[in-house]
Amino acid sequence: MAYFTAVLAPEGSGDDRDWRSVDIDLEAGSPDELGDALRGAVDDDRPVLAVLEREDEWFALVRTEGDIEVKVFVSDAVAAAESAYAPLFAELPAATGRPVRAARDEDDEDGETGLEDEDGDADEGTAEPARSESGVAEDVWAGDPELLGDLGVSGDVLVRLATSSADPAEATVEIGELLGFADVLESLR
Repeated sequence: MAYFTAVLAPEGSGDDRDWRSVDIDLEAGSPDELGDALRGAVDDDRPVLAVLEREDEWFALVRTEGDIEVKVFVSDAVAAAESAYAPLFAELPAATGRPVRAARDEDDEDGETGLEDEDGDADEGTAEPARSESGVAEDVWAGDPELLGDLGVSGDVLVRLATSSADPAEATVEIGELLGFADVLESLR
């Protein structure tokens, strides 16, 4: 299966924002190394966005801006863990906000999960999902879904695209339409 990669940087801001492609090598062993390469591709502190796709499997977005830490989102962390880009996704935070589904202890007759917060109170919140042997979260998507929030794509939209689109290229085009880089992205295919 083929990979598609594009690196994009905006010129201008708001509705006057135009995106251009940036030619850099995406060979990196960690998000920080890729962030350094992305930062070096532009002359100032504007955002730089790498779009990665594995045909029919997953898409990922990697963003940095000036000295801000690298933000990564991948639509299918389990599939991406088996790819050439696996080191970029190895330490991503898992999807959160899902209810804990802990098994009840036989001695626990009141149905409590047995999980406690720092004060010793029962915690009905969420738990960090399990991780595979490669260290990638077992959830389908992983990373920071808010990495494009300030540019106009909310985390909810990004998660919806990650979980509902069978075609990664279709999802990245929709993101491109929302941010104004769909034509540039399609010209690079």
